[in-house]
Amino acid sequence: MTIRHLKIFVTVAEMGKMRSAAEQLHISQPSVSQAIREMEDYYGVQLFERLAQRIYITENGKNLLSYARHVVESFEQFEENAFCEAKKEIIRIGGSVSVGTVLLPKLLKQLKFQQKEAEIQVTVNNTAVIEKMIENNELDIAIVEGIVKNSRLVQKEIMEDELVLVAGKAHPFFNRASIQIEELEGQSFVSRENGSAERNQFEQYLLENQIKMKCTWVCSNTEAIKQAVLNGEGLAILSRMLIKKELKEEQFHVISVEGINIKRIIKMIYYENKYFNSTMQRFAEICKNFT
Repeated sequence: MTIRHLKIFVTVAEMGKMRSAAEQLHISQPSVSQAIREMEDYYGVQLFERLAQRIYITENGKNLLSYARHVVESFEQFEENAFCEAKKEIIRIGGSVSVGTVLLPKLLKQLKFQQKEAEIQVTVNNTAVIEKMIENNELDIAIVEGIVKNSRLVQKEIMEDELVLVAGKAHPFFNRASIQIEELEGQSFVSRENGSAERNQFEQYLLENQIKMKCTWVCSNTEAIKQAVLNGEGLAILSRMLIKKELKEEQFHVISVEGINIKRIIKMIYYENKYFNSTMQRFAEICKNFT
């Protein structure tokens, strides 16, 4: 029997549902069910009754609950106080380029205000690199957009974003409200590097229409891409949340491409059954409640 078992048991008893307990603890529901089953086998008693998609704590469960709470609270107090002078919590946060430019700084500002003693380490790169760093335990948690391939990574939606085609004032498309996709044939693009979510998603649409993307500028820096578009170097595919200032000042124009509407989900990702210290728990709550 471990502290982990007791923490899961107490959380299930307080939440009244396995699923709610799993969400609270940031672990999978099968892991919660397995822990409760192991406890019932260990003590040889039934701790919960399962009725009509809810669970109800038994008398044996109630007897254990008061002791379990005491043990868990004592252990948490021990963790909090035993090494507080020698060690402070560290959180390694990743972000894809678009998220790292606009969204992540806002989330980190809230985290720093609420967790003043925590050490926050940040890495910004494309989604594929960030995903690999999560897999290799080089990052604890990340905010990304685009496709995450590893099925063992937990993905929780934060908000929706849109990719749009933009032109600067010097481009012939600047005064166009919409274009046919065929008109993109031969157009110069200022693009993110291969492997970035923006480029991959849009390039896939072009390939489905037998159009090859002509990238005359390739850059991983979003600000450099925007400046190149302003200088008339070509069109670009950018997140709408990245160009609010330029649209307001009428430096950029969004062009609708008939048949293309690229919505994408910005999400928080972490490895399944990842241990969440208090700083990670706080960051997850900030992301969940962000609007």
